[in-house]
Amino acid sequence: MQWISAEQWRRFAGEKTDAHRLGTGAGGWLDRYGDWVLWSGEGDAPQRLAADLSSRFGFVPRGWLSRELARDAVSQTPANVVEGEDPGSLTVAEWGVAYRVQPAGGYSTGLFLDQRLNRKWVLGLRPRRTLNLFAFTGSFSACAALGGGKTLSVDAAKRALSRARDNFAVNGIDTADGHRFVADDAMKIVPRLARRGETFDLVVLDPPTFGRSGGSVFKIADHLPDLLRACFGLVAPRGHLLVACNYAAWSSGDLCALCEESLRGEKFALVAGESPPEIPGGAVSWRIGRT
Repeated sequence: MQWISAEQWRRFAGEKTDAHRLGTGAGGWLDRYGDWVLWSGEGDAPQRLAADLSSRFGFVPRGWLSRELARDAVSQTPANVVEGEDPGSLTVAEWGVAYRVQPAGGYSTGLFLDQRLNRKWVLGLRPRRTLNLFAFTGSFSACAALGGGKTLSVDAAKRALSRARDNFAVNGIDTADGHRFVADDAMKIVPRLARRGETFDLVVLDPPTFGRSGGSVFKIADHLPDLLRACFGLVAPRGHLLVACNYAAWSSGDLCALCEESLRGEKFALVAGESPPEIPGGAVSWRIGRT
């Protein structure tokens, strides 16, 4: 098991972060969500890792959860409570921003930990207007809103958008103050926004590898190039487009090449997104600035 260092543990505390990766091994990984830990992988984690966790960080969780890894979101089952209390729904923090999560949920707890550094970037960017496509539970939207900007969060799932509203609420953000939540297909709403002449200082494009919305299907390899170019058309002068993906077939270099090809003829600058060093194999991302 490759644990984070004691220094990193203290750094997380100083950053007001209690949702993060604890360690990664050959059989899976261990994540912290407040006073609970979630093992994703093979075997029975508490018996093997509890003593090590306590001795390294002085941390004794209120509960342990375990889930087997699945090949895709459809096959993922909820985690099981194997020791201690069931967390239900709880509030965690990252960079001092609050998020509602469900550690025993299925494919995702509600917060993708591998986007931690990109969310920090959005917090520092303080965009005036943000479009968050495939918004899920709205973590990027909340970061943009805390900077004082207006947001538009788009996701095909109404349930996800309800959880996004919860994330605004736990941070004291008034959703009536210039924040929109729209249940729609990202590939359909982008052309409509373009026809209305809407532009954004930040567009977040973090699509699934595969998804369905109504009668349409999204396949990242087939649809991302055109969608990325259309999204760039919504970026205001000197604005940014953050594109990220977790497609196993693509490296960071592959995504970079796709960006360059899709935006051929446009004026832009590419900067690699940041991936937490404690999460190997996480999402790859690029920050595209309109120049």
